[in-house]
Amino acid sequence: MANTLFSNKSSSDTSVSNSKPDIETPGQERPWRILLVDDEQDVLTVSKMALKGLNFEGGFVEIITAKSAAEAKMQLTQHTDIALAFIDVVMETDDAGLELVRWIRDEKKDSQIRLVLRTGQPGSAPEETVIQKYEINDYKNKTELNAIRLKTSVLTALRAYRDIKIISSNQRKLEQVLSATETILTHSKVNSFLISAYQELSSFLKQNNITLGVCIVSNMPYSTPVRKQFHLSSNGSLFEDDSISEVEDMLSQINIGDGLKPIVQIEDTHYFHYMRINEFEAVTLVFNFEKPLSNGVKNLLPHFTSNFVLVFENIRAKTEVQEVQQQLMLMLSEAIETRSKETGAHVLRVALICEFIAKKLGLSEKHVEIIKHSAPMHDLGKIGVPERILHKPGALDDEEWSVMKTHPEIGHKLLSKLNYGIPQMGAMVSLSHHEKWNGSGYPNGTKGSEIPLEGRLMAIADVVDALGSTRSYKKAWKNEDIVTLIQEQKGHHFDPKIADIVIKHFDEIMEIRKQYPDADQ
Repeated sequence: MANTLFSNKSSSDTSVSNSKPDIETPGQERPWRILLVDDEQDVLTVSKMALKGLNFEGGFVEIITAKSAAEAKMQLTQHTDIALAFIDVVMETDDAGLELVRWIRDEKKDSQIRLVLRTGQPGSAPEETVIQKYEINDYKNKTELNAIRLKTSVLTALRAYRDIKIISSNQRKLEQVLSATETILTHSKVNSFLISAYQELSSFLKQNNITLGVCIVSNMPYSTPVRKQFHLSSNGSLFEDDSISEVEDMLSQINIGDGLKPIVQIEDTHYFHYMRINEFEAVTLVFNFEKPLSNGVKNLLPHFTSNFVLVFENIRAKTEVQEVQQQLMLMLSEAIETRSKETGAHVLRVALICEFIAKKLGLSEKHVEIIKHSAPMHDLGKIGVPERILHKPGALDDEEWSVMKTHPEIGHKLLSKLNYGIPQMGAMVSLSHHEKWNGSGYPNGTKGSEIPLEGRLMAIADVVDALGSTRSYKKAWKNEDIVTLIQEQKGHHFDPKIADIVIKHFDEIMEIRKQYPDADQ
């Protein structure tokens, strides 16, 4: 609509400058784009002249024009980063501008662009009604907008748009932090957790060449102080027990004190986070970044690293408990074997043989790990067998043999009391490792696939290692004789599928045995 404030001057469609806005928004490398929508060329021309050379926070303002709502839709579709639109109410229809506002908010779903309605006929679209009904940010009468007020309106709207983009960007970053935390929570091992956290951080920051140092300091009562370090290089390689000079330097410079409050130091390309877990333990992180960190990232990074430290410590503590549990089980099993005049190396070898066969069967990594650590407990029940029977040099009589055959059930009863994965599987292995494929074993005469897989693995691993070992009452069998026995007992004593695997990979199994010989050999 024509207005006396605007004179008829020629103009181009856009104005361009060489400077760029420098703010923390996804569009920071692009100009601040403003869309002028009016069906009068002189209105567009004078508005562009008034805004010529306008800059905002070091970035230039680019003007895009449209003479109809339809043309404005095309521009808005083509340019998805328009910060502000001045929209005339009356154009090709009396409510074309209002319908354009509705389309932007409801159909295009753009809630970030700032919308200012301009009209030369206020009576056709009363301000109070329009502001209540339509999601606009300002309403201006064209007679109000001289050059100064137009610039003021633009700068006010750009500040609001900038703040919205920063909030939106930070929200996305926060969502990435939460998502990254969820991802790294799925890991149960320290090494895989560290690699996953490194990858998530690289993705979050969109930086590849990051180095990460982690230092755990433990000073538990009545124990030797422990300092363990991990180093992740810029190519993602993980090194353990690597001396990290930067961690040592930072630890020597800060005053840790007795409090549990975290210490965070952030520079453009360096980040240090010290966090006490409890009065005896602390974790320190040191990051080096390829590119400087933005202020938004600096604000969010402590949230990520705090979660990182807590999850890391939980995994480390859980792993430590599991390792202690495994070591105690192995020590107990070795003690039982020693009491039976076997050697401690026997329980280790059968565990490794079971692990090898389980992998060849294609079992999951977790399943294989539990089998490996539960296997040494197969003869735990011998603790309930008198030494006169265990150490008898000759054949056992019927009564003695009946007592000997109780050891699977004794072991099962003892281990079943521990409600953890490894002891529970150890209980099953103890109960079933003397069962035979044809049902002639003990204690329950279970047969075929009804025998737990873990028991079937132990049945053959125990026999292979026992036959291949020298004892006070026998010589070690030759390898070919052991293979012959397995072939003969396939489908009788042993699971046929497992027997075939052992025969096929017999030389590899013997190499495993050679790595852990008995002490007297």
